Amino acid sequence: MVFILKEPYADWDEKTNTPKNCDIDFFDLVRNLKSFYEDGFNKTWLKVAAISYSIKNETSYTESLTYEQVEEGLSCVAWINLSKTPWRTTTIRNKAFQKRVSIWEPVVKEQLLQLNPDIIFYGNTWDSSALNPIEPNLEWKTSFCSNKKIYKRKRSKIYIFKYRDTKKIILNGYHPVFGLSAKWQTECLKKYISKFCE
Repeated sequence: MVFILKEPYADWDEKTNTPKNCDIDFFDLVRNLKSFYEDGFNKTWLKVAAISYSIKNETSYTESLTYEQVEEGLSCVAWINLSKTPWRTTTIRNKAFQKRVSIWEPVVKEQLLQLNPDIIFYGNTWDSSALNPIEPNLEWKTSFCSNKKIYKRKRSKIYIFKYRDTKKIILNGYHPVFGLSAKWQTECLKKYISKFCE
């Protein structure tokens, strides 16, 4: 499962015009997982682990995970930021952001080619990149969407569809840390898999 988000963010040093106190790197997290888990886990990583653990093991979504469950959940996850440049705050999708995305697009394309994911989870980033996430060397066409389903809850809505005639799934939803959306999106994804991919 690949999570595609916008970009890391950080405090900003106005003198040097560079980021400081950046987000924790995913590799640092995995290398030191035990200490991060024992020190109180970051909400984003916990929700990502809970989503992937629930999907992989066909269990109910819960954030009350043992260390071993967190480790298993994160073992089947890849993390891609469309822009690798840490930014000041939550990203505003403007021309400056689109420029950062276009600069990093060749790297993102290579990541997707190497990962070849079965499930792609867009965290409010679907319209931030024109890359085809399943076949990055092939231009994206809307006709590639198969069995598209819209799930709604109050004022929230997510889109889930298969890629062409494969069992590869794309979810266009919310950042995992957004409100209570992680649990709801996980349940929607499980329903979709049971209906269209088994």
